Amino acid sequence: MTEMPVRPRLIVDCDPGLDDAAAIAVAARYADLVGVTTVGGNAPLASVTRNALLTLQVLGVDVDVHSGAERPLVAPMRHAPEVHGEDGFAGPQLPPLGRRVASESAVEYIIETVKGEEGLWLVAVGPLTNIALALRLMPSLATKVQGISIMGGSATSGNATAAAEFNILVDPEAASAVLSSGAQILMAGLDLTHQFVVDDWLSAKVAAVGTPTALMLSDLMNDFLDKVERRRGERKGGLHDPVAVMAITHPDLIEHRLRRVDVELTGTHTRGMTVVDQRLGSASNANVHHGYRLDYDRAVEVLLSSL
Repeated sequence: MTEMPVRPRLIVDCDPGLDDAAAIAVAARYADLVGVTTVGGNAPLASVTRNALLTLQVLGVDVDVHSGAERPLVAPMRHAPEVHGEDGFAGPQLPPLGRRVASESAVEYIIETVKGEEGLWLVAVGPLTNIALALRLMPSLATKVQGISIMGGSATSGNATAAAEFNILVDPEAASAVLSSGAQILMAGLDLTHQFVVDDWLSAKVAAVGTPTALMLSDLMNDFLDKVERRRGERKGGLHDPVAVMAITHPDLIEHRLRRVDVELTGTHTRGMTVVDQRLGSASNANVHHGYRLDYDRAVEVLLSSL
């Protein structure tokens, strides 16, 4: 993999969501956060855009937010209210929103920003619609960026279906376009992000930090754990999205292997599945740095220090 700069410059493309808010916090602390773009995913576009603005407001970070694609390239829209609530931010008492979006043209913002500065990272922690649209309009974006770090997919089982992870399943065509673009891709799939466990212990540690951002995240965690317990009978899950940021800001926390990854677009039971070729000798046509091991203790330290 390409050596990471000490303080990388990046755009976060997201659909907040608890874990997206955590990803923004880590990016704001350990990177030069150039901008935030939003995409319909965990909740409708208007809701996730509001949540991104609220997260930056509570953090006290002055970064522009640009809203983007409301729906996938081809597929019908789907959201995840059973995980994040109807508006994406179930749980905390939120302050009045005092900020507004800088534009409703996330794709154009991504393109123009990349044109103006080579070596930016794109961190995509929602469906990949905005990134795919930007690549469609500017194919050279794949080589002008330092890379694209995604939270999506899995080398094992899915979470939205038996085979597919949610972000990829929402827009498989976009995911396929991004993975085949020729960009350097870092993949934080479920087999990696489920190692960053959120449970009552972590929620209490976050709350103990005591800052407004920490208290908001702890409330989001508690609501998430309540929902998980009702669905699965246990109070734990993965804190997915900050792992895709840490892959850039703290690359020593994650072990990657070169792999060929393709997205299944037509399978009756496997649409949205990321097919990770783990056969010996398969790295010759690899297109992804697939993360497979996370240093949990140090990842928790990074999260807490971001709050």
